[in-house]
Amino acid sequence: MVQFNLRLFILNLAATVLLGSLAVKATSADALFSPMPCPLQLPWDEEVEGETYDCGVVLVPENHNVPDGRHIELTFLRLKAMSLSAEPDPLVYLSGGPGGSAISEITSIAPLYQNMTSIRQRRDVIFLDQRGTGHSTLIACGPMSAAVGIAAETMDIGDVSIQELETMNAGEGSIEFVLSLCAAGYAGESIDLGQFNSISSANDIALLTRALGYVGQYNLYGTSYGTRLALVAMRETPDRIRSVILDGAVSPATAGTAETSTKVRYAYDTIFDLCMADKFCSDNYPDIRQRFIDLLEKLSSDPVTLDPPLIPNNMVRARFGSIEQITPKFFAELAMLNNGMARGGYATLVPMIIEAIELKDTTLLRKILGGGPIEEEVVVHAPLSFENAIEPDDVFFAPSLDLIMKFAEDHNDLESPSLSKNWVQSVIVDLRTKLINGEPQPVIIKSLVDLALLPIHGVDAERLIEFSDKNLSVEAAGTANSLVQAMDETDLRLTSWSIGDIAAQMGGFGERDGSPGMAVAMLMGINCIEEVGFTPTSFVEELLSNTPYPGLELRGVKDYELARLVCDFWPRPFEAGDIMYPVESDIATLIYTQGLDTQTVVKFGEDVATLLPNSFYHEWPTEGHVISGRSPDRCPGDIAAAFLDHPDSEPNMTCADNPYYTLPFDLVEGAYKNEASDD
Repeated sequence: MVQFNLRLFILNLAATVLLGSLAVKATSADALFSPMPCPLQLPWDEEVEGETYDCGVVLVPENHNVPDGRHIELTFLRLKAMSLSAEPDPLVYLSGGPGGSAISEITSIAPLYQNMTSIRQRRDVIFLDQRGTGHSTLIACGPMSAAVGIAAETMDIGDVSIQELETMNAGEGSIEFVLSLCAAGYAGESIDLGQFNSISSANDIALLTRALGYVGQYNLYGTSYGTRLALVAMRETPDRIRSVILDGAVSPATAGTAETSTKVRYAYDTIFDLCMADKFCSDNYPDIRQRFIDLLEKLSSDPVTLDPPLIPNNMVRARFGSIEQITPKFFAELAMLNNGMARGGYATLVPMIIEAIELKDTTLLRKILGGGPIEEEVVVHAPLSFENAIEPDDVFFAPSLDLIMKFAEDHNDLESPSLSKNWVQSVIVDLRTKLINGEPQPVIIKSLVDLALLPIHGVDAERLIEFSDKNLSVEAAGTANSLVQAMDETDLRLTSWSIGDIAAQMGGFGERDGSPGMAVAMLMGINCIEEVGFTPTSFVEELLSNTPYPGLELRGVKDYELARLVCDFWPRPFEAGDIMYPVESDIATLIYTQGLDTQTVVKFGEDVATLLPNSFYHEWPTEGHVISGRSPDRCPGDIAAAFLDHPDSEPNMTCADNPYYTLPFDLVEGAYKNEASDD
């Protein structure tokens, strides 16, 4: 009964947050380009906005089949070519996720910037925030989560209590709960989430490049999900695409969400293959693959207990917390840790770790993974002062209340020259004042939700004034409205972006940048639309039963069932045959895979390559996900630049022979054994 009513509650959530959807219209069926100040700045001294890079917005149809219907905004950052005689075909960079922000990545990831610098020597490089992500009509779930508290506090929600909703939000499946609310809420806002998909994005790229004056062909560089998008673009707009680079490749035919259950197995295949090919490792750890299998079987029934718990060093602690037991799950998490670390992380030490656990040598295990602070050393931050501490009515309000209080505290005394920042500041400071003065929390949060949803409908002066008159005190509304009256189109768009920054933080996590820096609605929504909805739970059950490494699973059947439940709330614009099938193309392609990648594994890239006859393939065996975002020597970028110059010829890849791209089993182990002998 509770689940039935909960479903009805989710589907009726729009009654709480509905603003009334007014379509954003274009004056033409063509994409409209407007230059804009960059939402994020490149932090490197040699980069000067307006000279070496620029930004802008292109207006495109939400539904490409209805060119005169509702329109959405796409934001890009363009690195200008260093050559005075640049090639006419730009490179368009597509980030992963789904849900990642290309603009956030290029302004914050130094190795990515260095690798793209190699490419921009002779051509422009465009970083596109895909629809629904970053600064391109962000679909943020935080406002919908906050709206749950409003509904629970002010509406008759039948047999579902606020306590039950809080329990669901805090328990297993919490993110799935939030995503279900998100889908239902935006449907109530008349946003066609079914149009936020790879085919739409492929057509966005074609419109964007044409709007920027690139009327001929362009090149694509996809990372992670961006490779899936690039492959879809090769299928949908082949005449516009000159060449493609796939970094961490995955096919549209791959059930990536379901495969997550056992993808970590391939990282261990790589480690054991490298160990067998290395004399030191193979001599010291013979039959290591079979020993690993035997150990996993034993740990499934007889875990190794660590008493006291192992307090990891900072790198390990972020993934594990404290470690009380070693089970097969430990090795799944270790593979994920290695995937995110430079030069394979702890991959070189995996044989030693296996042997230490075989022997129950917890002392050595603590040397390898330990070094974290003891409990008394952990820094405890002081709580907010009394006047800034607001007790939330429920857990759904808590992140938004914290956001209001912190934002107002940080900005209350600032005098910004920016009309947009001053407008947002006047709104949030007024909401904080109302909170402190005891105005009901549901009223305040409803105002914040209304604010957060303004950008998805297109911010104009009329909407901002209407919001202020409805939600702010008379004095604050007067201040805010005077700012609006001084705004031009650029100021209004900057205001929209500033509001989006707030919406992106309302769930207590970063959906535009920061952590996870990903629009979770797009992460789940695109996967629902394009693969989860077509992949039954039995597929996961079969994967788990056939894995060569018993118990080595990152997610189980129940996790996947929760994901499929979320997909019930998402539109279904496709049949499987419309989207989830492999791409065959003769477009020149460079494919990168990474041996320790646990997200887009080597096998995925190999499968893609078999159907691309004009492709060149390279595996970086010692690296994790997306080589362009981690390589310190620009080698991947240099290879890519050479390929782009002559896509019909295999590029020179000798830089990949650098010893950096090897696992030094003897050197690393020697360091630990020396440390052990010193003790």
